[in-house]
Amino acid sequence: MAVDRATLIVGHGSRDARANLEFERLVARFAATRGGLEVRHGYIELAAPLFETPLRELAGRCEQVSVVPLFLFAAGHVKDDVARAVASARREFPGVALGASLALGVHPHMTAAASDRLAACLGAATARSRTVLVVVGRGSSDPDANGDLCKMARLIAEERGFEGVVPCFVGITQPRLPESLEWVARTAPERVIVLPYFLFEGELTARIESQVAHFRAAHPSIEVALAQPLGSHERLFQLVEERAAQAFDEVHRLPCDSCEHRTDAAGGEPAASGGAEDAR
Repeated sequence: MAVDRATLIVGHGSRDARANLEFERLVARFAATRGGLEVRHGYIELAAPLFETPLRELAGRCEQVSVVPLFLFAAGHVKDDVARAVASARREFPGVALGASLALGVHPHMTAAASDRLAACLGAATARSRTVLVVVGRGSSDPDANGDLCKMARLIAEERGFEGVVPCFVGITQPRLPESLEWVARTAPERVIVLPYFLFEGELTARIESQVAHFRAAHPSIEVALAQPLGSHERLFQLVEERAAQAFDEVHRLPCDSCEHRTDAAGGEPAASGGAEDAR
């Protein structure tokens, strides 16, 4: 008898085992609070299992499978790799309802989760008293993902009422964190709060920590605080549940999940994948 429905949560995968462990703990916690729903996980690359394996396993015994990319923003991996795998699974399992949702994206749940991380840094301080927020994203070759990071930075800052906000990136695109911090220093703020807009700790958050420590040592008159990555947060779980439900919604489903460009005229094979990096 086929299982009624299941959710597959897809992570990027990391060379840093800590990041993979955090991701798997998040999936396990989500599953534990959503009793009766089968929840599995898989990775795009760099860690096992690659998500195509649990996708096929679930499609082989479930009536409905929702694929949720646990990525902050959509770029190449989400737009191409996830959509390609879902299209392939549909051909292999034509009787199964398979849907892929949007990435986490710009959403009030994400703003709330980030705001809670900032609360721990602010303490009793008043956010408006010459405090500048620096929001650091991974950086992507996809301009939509970079634009969404900038939009999130603005929404988070307005939620807390900071005097100023500067979005920047760890790599791939500009501006980078060290240059952004030096620009902020020239405005003579009383304090700077750096928010790594990442889900988990890993190599990139360690790089951010090092760069913030260097800035702090160079500017001892400025109070500098480093917030924690978003991590497991109930609002994040709520958004994952929302995205899973939207996987079959034409308005909210993954862009290009079934676009014409994804098949050729002769054999119906997926088009070639793009090379953009995902923000996560």
